Amino acid sequence: MVVLVLGVITIIGLLYAFVWHPIATGLNDNRVLLNTKNETLQKMEVSAATLRQLNPAGASNQRDDGGKPPYALIDERIRAAGLGSPDRVEPRGENGARVQFSEVEFDKLVLVLAELELYGLSVDTLNVTRSNKNQGMVSARFNMEKN
Repeated sequence: MVVLVLGVITIIGLLYAFVWHPIATGLNDNRVLLNTKNETLQKMEVSAATLRQLNPAGASNQRDDGGKPPYALIDERIRAAGLGSPDRVEPRGENGARVQFSEVEFDKLVLVLAELELYGLSVDTLNVTRSNKNQGMVSARFNMEKN
């Protein structure tokens, strides 16, 4: 009788350890991941709405760059947007520029990149890494080319 009780307890323990616990932990992990993704989606929807307000109905509002080289125009627009000073802004060929930030607010950076597209510049490459220190801050490196 004791062996039978111990056998049942062992089977229940094994079922918990190898079936119930992994399923319960996996579900919890997936809920947390889903909440995180939903928060990110909401932030992106807010950013998309802000971008639509800047350029309603996909209107082509090409702006005049005043004959400035891309690196000077990029530096000017970054400072005008209040992003602070980039770590590096340097020419990249005749029609391009390379920019690097060690820490910048992501939302403002996206708005500046959208504005620079109105001047005929397009993002060639973009590397963004989330900051562990401050929420919403990233380090970013990007290359832009004049179309």
